[in-house]
Amino acid sequence: MAPNAEIVEWQTGEIIKCLLMDDDEVQSRKGLLDAGLECDGPTDSQDDSFDPVLIADKLRSVADSLNDNANFRAALSDLKKAAAQEATEAAFSSGVETLCQAHVSRGADVAPEMQLIRASVAFGLYVKKWSPELKNKVQSAMTAFLTRRVGTWVTQQGGWDKVNVKET
Repeated sequence: MAPNAEIVEWQTGEIIKCLLMDDDEVQSRKGLLDAGLECDGPTDSQDDSFDPVLIADKLRSVADSLNDNANFRAALSDLKKAAAQEATEAAFSSGVETLCQAHVSRGADVAPEMQLIRASVAFGLYVKKWSPELKNKVQSAMTAFLTRRVGTWVTQQGGWDKVNVKET
């Protein structure tokens, strides 16, 4: 059964939470999932194949190729200034848009939605690594951005566990 927008929004939040977790938190969460314990969230339509840790790991691997992009430093600087002014979501969106326009993230064979996902994940992981004090604000901004910009597309694909996340 395909998830609705509410389920995809919850899935997005869980994926971003896992994506930005510290390594020890990820290992702990993997242990809980391996033990068969379920995470809090919608259960009436939740697909058993949804694993936010696994999806976050896949997204992390596709975003790695953007880490050396010079646009990151400028976008991170803008994000730090915006965070001080409580405008994190707008700065995050602007940074992702800038990265998507960069030559590195362009590819005729990559769906625009995947470009947004890839740039968002790369940007979020870069911020986590180089400005850990912004992690909570970025987690919220990433979740809102991805829900708003690709949530409908993810729902049409059948949920995050059906999105074909691959390196391009």
